[in-house]
Amino acid sequence: MDTLIEIPGDRTAAKFAYASAGIGVVGVATLGAMFAIEVPRNGPYIFGTINDATGGVFQLTIIPVIVQVHRRLRRTPGSEAAKWLVIAGSAAGSASSFLLVAKKLDFNVSTGISVGAMVVQAGWFLLAHRSLLQSGGCPRDLAKLGEFIGGALVVALPLAALTALEPAPAWIRWGLGGAGIAVGAVAWVAWPYWYFLAGRHLSHVPREVRGGVPRPRRRKIGAGY
Repeated sequence: MDTLIEIPGDRTAAKFAYASAGIGVVGVATLGAMFAIEVPRNGPYIFGTINDATGGVFQLTIIPVIVQVHRRLRRTPGSEAAKWLVIAGSAAGSASSFLLVAKKLDFNVSTGISVGAMVVQAGWFLLAHRSLLQSGGCPRDLAKLGEFIGGALVVALPLAALTALEPAPAWIRWGLGGAGIAVGAVAWVAWPYWYFLAGRHLSHVPREVRGGVPRPRRRKIGAGY
C-alpha cells in the first residue's frame, strides 16, 4: 500500500504532524548544541532550556497524529488500552518538561518521566507499525520507518542506561552503553522525519500522474476499523 485511504480527521492530524516534525528538528538541534557546547562548560544551559520547552510542546502535538494513525489498527481491548497509555505517557512527558522549565520539578525526576514516555511511545511505534505492515493499513515507507524507530529505541534505551552503572567495567558502560546511545541517536534523529512523512500521507495531496491528477479516496468510519 503506497497511500492512505482517507478517513475523517486526517487533514487536521496532518497539520499537527508537520508541526511535530518542525518542533522535533528544533529539539534535535538544541539537544546536540547542549551536549556539544554547554555540557563541556557546565552551562549556562540555554540550549537545554529551549530543548525542554520544545519537548513539552512536541509531546502535545504528536498526540493527534498518533491517535489518527492508531485508527488504522483493528480495534481490540488491547489496542484501545495501548492508545490511552501512549496518550497518557505523552501528556505526562509534556507536563514534566514544562515543570522542569518552570523549575518546579527536579531534573532527575523530569528526565525519568520523559524517558518513561519515550519507552511507551517506542513500544507503540514498534507494535502498531508491525501490525500495520501485516494488515496493509499504512503506506510501507511510513510503517517501515515507524517500526525501525520503535524497535531501535526499545533496544537502545536499556543499553544506554548502562552508561550510568559506575561500578560496571568500561566495556559494558561505554561498549554496550555507547552502542545503545548511538542506535538511540539514529532513531531520535529519524523521529521528526517520520512525522513529516506522516503529515505528507495524512494530508492526501494527490501526486500528479500522466493523464491528470487522481482524487484521494475516502471511506466512512463506523463501529470498527
